[in-house]
Amino acid sequence: MAPTRQVQSARRQNLANLELNPPALPGRCLSIDLEVSPRDARIRKLAAVRGDDGRAFAYSGANIVGALVELDAFAAGLDFLLGHNIIAFDRPHLAAAMPALGLLKLPVIDTLLLNPLAFPRNPYHHLVKHYQDGQLRRGRLNDPELDARLALEVFADQRLALAGLADRDPDLAAAWHWLTTADGEGRGLDCFFAEARSTPRPREVEAKAAIARCLDDRSCSGRAREAIGDAARAPWPLAFALAWLSVAGGNSVMPPWVRHQMPESGVLVRRLRDTACSDADCAWCRARHDAVHELNLWFGFDDFRPTPVDAEGRPLQKVIVESAMRGDHVLGILPTGTGKSLCYQLPALSRYDKTGALTVVISPLVALMADQVAGLEGRGISSCAALNGLLSMPERQDVLDRVRLGDVAILIVSPSSCATVPSDGSSPSARSARGCLTRPTACRSGGTTSGPTTATSPASSANGRGRGRCRRCCA
Repeated sequence: MAPTRQVQSARRQNLANLELNPPALPGRCLSIDLEVSPRDARIRKLAAVRGDDGRAFAYSGANIVGALVELDAFAAGLDFLLGHNIIAFDRPHLAAAMPALGLLKLPVIDTLLLNPLAFPRNPYHHLVKHYQDGQLRRGRLNDPELDARLALEVFADQRLALAGLADRDPDLAAAWHWLTTADGEGRGLDCFFAEARSTPRPREVEAKAAIARCLDDRSCSGRAREAIGDAARAPWPLAFALAWLSVAGGNSVMPPWVRHQMPESGVLVRRLRDTACSDADCAWCRARHDAVHELNLWFGFDDFRPTPVDAEGRPLQKVIVESAMRGDHVLGILPTGTGKSLCYQLPALSRYDKTGALTVVISPLVALMADQVAGLEGRGISSCAALNGLLSMPERQDVLDRVRLGDVAILIVSPSSCATVPSDGSSPSARSARGCLTRPTACRSGGTTSGPTTATSPASSANGRGRGRCRRCCA
């Protein structure tokens, strides 16, 4: 349902007011941050900052109960609690320390949950790390008051961004308003989105119609109906999936902490865009799961090479690409000069465009890596990078940063680099890896067949199983 002229006018006025007078202190809230001992889960430090006047409360000592009594008094007259990961971390620790704490009854807004909605596009918000924990960027460690003030700053930016979204994309704003307030934790977000949209929470039928419009021409029509029907069961995963879909096709990826804490979000994106249906009327699947369509889209060719062919007379290049696009395990053995590189490049680029997934290619030759990267760049495709032992530490870190932030669709690595990739949030494991390939120039597979090969295999970034391996080059 299209918003009325009065609602549109109110939204534009609200956005204009926020842009002309950006809120330095966003509202009558209390921003809270805790430091908790990992040994006994007790609160070691606590800080709270009022959003209306900037006054701060700080605690560091042994009498936590007395400090919480003072904190309750400090929060008098405020409307809601604010924090970065407050729902999963700060509030449970406060409740454990003092179950009768009065401020626990206040509505809650979590800036960690809001950030992927307000800033889904690369570059992401400059104060929020694009790592597995999604924490705030600090100038120094163990400073709860600084973190509480940073949360206020992030919230002010989120408020401005989502007020603008409500005017640009009212369907997406309405979908988020309904989805983020469907789990019993939504009193604070209900007020937040009602302010941003200048209208109350939509009814279920209105929200589902808005979600359907958001998914139209962006996903499989049949899978979209399934997702909408299941929206009330898993509202937040669908909200995060819609956020990524709103910027899909570029170099943006779903935040690692979302995929880590709510893996259903990534599963939902793959189901919506990377799982072909059999409905002849589904325009998305008929186009985006058609290998020839994708070949023309990415490389400008009208068809695949006619030779060599398989036992049934089908062009092998096309057979391999179609199998890889379906996610099948594939071993392709082709003569030199018959287009082996395209056999993994096309499925990788297509899947990156549809789901933001990373494809890892293992190659023993550094010269081949450089040729692959240069060849794609010559076609205007800059989303391929190489990682090998010849890179300096700054160059290596730059590649890993590009992978983490979503700038890379294909990462070509040497076998030795596979053992030295860092295990923290800066590694490729922070991305959803949907394919791993070996690309030796000449190897022996199973001890019987020699020649250039391309092997593809669905991969899991969670457990590392299911990866294609070349016995000679990747053992």
